[in-house]
Amino acid sequence: MDMEIKPLINSYDLHKRIIEIAKDIDRDFKEDIYILGILNGAFMFVSDLVKHIKNKVYIDFVKASSYENKEFSEFKLICDIKLDIKDKAVILVDDILDTGKTLQKIIDVVLSKNPKTLKICTLLDKPSRRIVDIKADYIGFCIEDRFVVGYGLDYNGFGRNLDFIAMID
Repeated sequence: MDMEIKPLINSYDLHKRIIEIAKDIDRDFKEDIYILGILNGAFMFVSDLVKHIKNKVYIDFVKASSYENKEFSEFKLICDIKLDIKDKAVILVDDILDTGKTLQKIIDVVLSKNPKTLKICTLLDKPSRRIVDIKADYIGFCIEDRFVVGYGLDYNGFGRNLDFIAMID
């Protein structure tokens, strides 16, 4: 694959910010936390985030499909959560908040299970692309409208394994 990679957020800054988010979560919650990661993109973020949360944490994942070649298509829930989150404090963890369309559909699925609270945590936020009115409670970095890969995010399978965030052309 022949594409130019331009580093945007280095590994050190990523991990420093993740530790800060974990501290914010510990400050805000005094109860067990149910972390729901959105696959595939958020797996690295969830893994590193939960290592720094001091509260008791339960972890599960949800997987949905709605993007094909950078364009929104039909939403499909591929893998639903298995944990019982009724009356629990839930944090939905995503890799990137872009248009908000997919995240809103996942939020609807999670809310149908009647959690006590639901907070949104995203590693990257692209507010300039927002179509659905969603605001994350915990944000790693706000970025401009650039196509990014790395740290779980990919482009057709490329870049997911990078330990930093990069822009690609």
